[in-house]
Parts: sequence; C-alpha cells; structure tokens
Amino acid sequence: MMLPSSCEGCPFYVYRFDPANSYTPDYIVPGSKVFFLAQNPGRNEAEGKELVRRRFSGKGVYSDEFKDVESQPLIGKTGQDFNKKFLPESGLKRSEVSVGNAIRCRPALAMKAAGVKGMQQAEADDLPTISAGMRLDNDKTKSDIVKALRHCKATHLHIPDSVQVVVTMGRHAMFQMTGLAKDQDEYKKKQGVLESWRGYGVEVGDYSTIRTVDTSRYHSLLEDKRVVFFTMHIAALNYGDNKKYTHATYQDFHKLGMLLRGEWPLPPPQWSSNAPQNWPAYSSFDTEYNPDTKELYRWSMCDSAYNLYCVEHDSGGDNVIPVRQGSTVLIQNALADVAYLSNLVDMRAVKVEDLMLAHSVLWPGEPHSLNYINSIYGTLNRYKHLPEDEPEAYSAFDSYEPMQEWRGYFIPEFKRDRLSWAVYQKYRLPLIPIIDKAQQSGALLDTSRLDDVKWILIERLQEYEKRAQEITGDSTFKLGGSKRMREELYGG
Repeated sequence: MMLPSSCEGCPFYVYRFDPANSYTPDYIVPGSKVFFLAQNPGRNEAEGKELVRRRFSGKGVYSDEFKDVESQPLIGKTGQDFNKKFLPESGLKRSEVSVGNAIRCRPALAMKAAGVKGMQQAEADDLPTISAGMRLDNDKTKSDIVKALRHCKATHLHIPDSVQVVVTMGRHAMFQMTGLAKDQDEYKKKQGVLESWRGYGVEVGDYSTIRTVDTSRYHSLLEDKRVVFFTMHIAALNYGDNKKYTHATYQDFHKLGMLLRGEWPLPPPQWSSNAPQNWPAYSSFDTEYNPDTKELYRWSMCDSAYNLYCVEHDSGGDNVIPVRQGSTVLIQNALADVAYLSNLVDMRAVKVEDLMLAHSVLWPGEPHSLNYINSIYGTLNRYKHLPEDEPEAYSAFDSYEPMQEWRGYFIPEFKRDRLSWAVYQKYRLPLIPIIDKAQQSGALLDTSRLDDVKWILIERLQEYEKRAQEITGDSTFKLGGSKRMREELYGG
C-alpha cells in the first residue's frame, strides 16, 4: 500500500511516489506476550506474498511457492527461517507473537536514485546506517534515519499491553527501542553495540518513551516485565562477518524462552569481601589490575559450591596470591592472570583450566570473549558494562559465571565430544606456559619460513577450489562462500 498520510513529517515521506516504496503495517496478535521488531519490510512483505515452500534447484537457484496474504512483516525468506528455524527454539509459535518493523517502508532504491549520501551501493531493503554519535532523544538531530525512527515509533508502533518482551532484531530496531548506538565498556573498540549486547536485555518501564536506556546499572529483568531483548537480524546472518553469530542467535531464541518462563536471568549472587581461610580444591579466579604498572588491586574467586569472594588487594602487599598445591583453578584467560597466582605457570603444582581456550576448541569460528560466552551460557544478564559504576559486582561475576558455565555446559559438552577434549588437553593447555614465557622474554621469528608455508597453503587452496569447481560444474564456485557450500552439501 502507498505511504499513509500519517507518514507525513518523516524524511522518507518524500519517496512515497516511488513504485518500489510502500508501507507495511505491523501484525498484532491480541494477548501476545512477545513483540518481534525487525528492520524494514522486503518486497514479499510489501506485496503480501508469503513464502510457503522453497525448493533448491542447484547452483544457487531456487523455485519458490507463495500464497497471497495481507501485507505484514516477516513473510519472505527471512520470515520462513524465523517461523521454522528460530522461533521454535523459544517454544513460541508464529500465531502467538506480534511482529513489526522499526521502519515500515522501503525507501532505499529511491534514495539511491536521488543520490543520497551513503546509499550509492544500497540494495532494495537497505537503510542508512546507525553511527555511534547518534542519539534518538536529540530533537535537533540532522540525521534522516534518526528522524525516521523517531517518527515511525511515535506514529506507528502500538505495542499491546500484554507484551512482556520486545525482541529487537538488528541495529535499527535496537536503537529505536533503547537509543543505544555505542557501547560504553571495554568492548567498544572491538565490537559494535549490537554485537556486544545481543543475547541480553534491559528494562525500559514503557515501550513508547523516546530516550536512551540507562546502562550504568545491572538490569535484573526479574522485577520489570517490560523488557527489551536484543538479537541479530536473521537476514544479516547470511552476510560477511555476521555469519559467526548464527549459533549465538539460535541460543538467543532459546534464552528468550527461558526469560518468559522465569528461568533466566537468575538473581545476582552475594559475595564475601574477605578471602577464604583455605583455598578450595576447585575454584575459578579473576583479577583486576593496573594495565600499565600491573599492580593488583582486586581479585575474585568462586568455589565449586558457588561460594563467592571479591577481595580488595592491599596495594602495599605482594602481588601474588598463594594457591593450594594440587588444586584446580579455572581462569577465563589464563595468560592474563597467571602472574598473580603462585605455583601456576609451570602447571605442575596447580592444574589450570582455561575457559577461552576451551571455547575456541568447541566453537572455533566464534568470538571467545567472556562477554560473548556469558551471552550464550551465562546465568546472569549482561554486566560487562559495570566496571565504573558497580566495580565489585563486575569483578565478582567474572569468577562466578565461568564456574557456572564450566560445570553446567563445558564439561557436559566435552563428555559428549571426547575428541575436542583431547585437543584441548593435549594441544591448547600446554600453550599457556610457552606463550607466557614468550611474552616475558620474547621469541625469535623466522619470517621467511612463514612466507614459505603461506604460499604452500595458497597453492593447496587453489587446487581444492579447482576440484570443487569441477565437482559442482560451476566455474565461479568459491570455497570461502559458506552459503554456496551449504547449498551444494545440503541442498539449501
């Protein structure tokens, strides 16, 4: 349908006469507890063509079957994946949830034709990007995408009173519901705000207010039933670096089910500010220290019974914490903390487990930061943004969550996958003292040998790719294209 008069005042309203642009209303299910907010409609959504069956014909070609429905979000290929692959992970059915879009029109091609800055390479359903400096609550903003998100929210977003959780799928929906465009913690230089917040949620009080969510505190999500929960846009998982978040996005939908059932997040634990009298036989450990001077100022430890300690370290004392010989210590990244534990580096007097190395074996293509691991396996909501406002909680949780995850997920997974356990034990853990020693004293590197190995690998890759092209009969086939690989191996 054409853009309604209620769209007047939005900067995208000038594109209302473009035949490629049209308006797609939200689809509201009365009594729904969950509202999924995506980015903007595609052609199928705008035309009311629901994809009901897709057959793979080979070489990237599909035969699609549609049925006519009213114009609504998520009824194309992304909608089919949403209905059949992701939504079941949360225990929900499409008939039980409301769906909408942050922007309800398709202005990209008109903007491209008009020469709008940043849209020269735009595809049909692209939107201008959200940058870190943007603020949703800035009434004087000059950004068209911010103005459009504000207008569309104020005019067209009508969330039923029954909704307990709004799930934002992608960066634009996240920004529209929370105003979050940049991350304030130590991950801001490594990841975007969506990548570091997906799998977590915030309390918003009400869904209609246009303001930036306060992230200076821990959000329990247990006290307030108006929650915004973040995940990736399903369509984005097929492109570029986003592919590595596919497993995490499935887990996000699983976690949504836990949130609705009251099973996640668990209440934050309490901790003692005094060190334990005796070091336990099995523990997880973490430190906070000055990155320049390496002076230790706080450490935390959690034993296997989940007794938690967060201790301020005496600045005039020894930087080394005595560890019980014969015990096992779990560390998220051992190389960051081995210098602060006695008898640890040689790994003979004390057994070391490394959560990051273990995760790199089980899920080698994914990020391995503690924030990411917590987003999938953690019992708590996100807390890695708290080092300034709640430093003790930040430190305590950094040893509490690894113990929960190691016992609840990693050990059971290794029991099911003995070969991965062998790789972790035989090849990964022995690297800790070697790398630690190299970091302390340096290491000689023969770059000419590295170049030799590089070209050997390149030649092998070219041979494998040529063989793959012969098998598929496609001279353009690339081994690096995971989507085409899945098509050839699994039929789509």
